[in-house]
Amino acid sequence: MDTDDLIQLAHCVEAHGLDATVDEAESRLLVTNPLNSRLTEEIHAVADGYVTSFDYEIGERGQERECAERIARILAVGTAGSSPERGRTR
Repeated sequence: MDTDDLIQLAHCVEAHGLDATVDEAESRLLVTNPLNSRLTEEIHAVADGYVTSFDYEIGERGQERECAERIARILAVGTAGSSPERGRTR
């Protein structure tokens, strides 16, 4: 299996401040929040996309940026446009 998409996903996840390790032999990506090592997720590359270790579908291959945003939300990392101040009234 070609792992170029998985490597691209790792780069996108790292852009969100997460640590990512690609396991090419298993076609998976281990993602960890560096601020809390208990916040980790294993992402598996399947036929057309990516799923978590709990079989939660993250997205399709070719949409790595969107998948990385979903992973960042799962691991409690804010993404662009999400802010604690957003939605607050003064």
